Amino acid sequence: MPNTEPRRRGRPVALDRETVVAATDRMLAADGAAGFSMRRLAGHLGVSTAAIYHHFPTKNALFFAVLDARAATLPRPELPADPRERLAAIVGYLIDTLHQLPWVVDLLITGESYGRAAMWIIDEFISCATTLGATDAEAVTMYAVLWRFTLGELSARKAAAERSAGAPGHWTESAAPDLADDFPSVVPLLGQWTALVERYDSTAAVRAIIDGLLAHLGSARG
Repeated sequence: MPNTEPRRRGRPVALDRETVVAATDRMLAADGAAGFSMRRLAGHLGVSTAAIYHHFPTKNALFFAVLDARAATLPRPELPADPRERLAAIVGYLIDTLHQLPWVVDLLITGESYGRAAMWIIDEFISCATTLGATDAEAVTMYAVLWRFTLGELSARKAAAERSAGAPGHWTESAAPDLADDFPSVVPLLGQWTALVERYDSTAAVRAIIDGLLAHLGSARG
């Protein structure tokens, strides 16, 4: 006689945010953002994608949670007492820390969110800027300028690492020499361009930007 008893469903898998974040962090570290998908994550955890979306409605929301969790585990650096040097150290720390997470650049450019664990960076920056004479509005402008510099620096480092891995050569190596008549200032430099660029120092660049911003304080005040 056939069994007519209704089939019992198994218990749904209990899944918490921390488990999702930890698994995502491992996958990003191993394969980067290009190799990540919600479907792959769900398969790795043995759950449905709906279980993932229950906690994180978008992939970016999940990535921001991973970034915030990472930030929460990082010790705060020893910062110099001088407010100008402190500003430079904060920006340098931000660049060096985020550079260790290549997948983060495209995410940060969206500007969708900023984790609580990293709010101390903005707080320290605003405090130093106002100590140096900036108004609240000027301090925010200074942060905006240096944040954009940070994103550009991260993007440049990421691109340099990808070029190095693929070794396609720099654009200056393939520039046509017959351009000299039209561009007399730059073409003679192309042969040494790469060597000159390698002398670039991001720390010195940050200090130069800070000095320029500080010198400009008050210029727009009535």
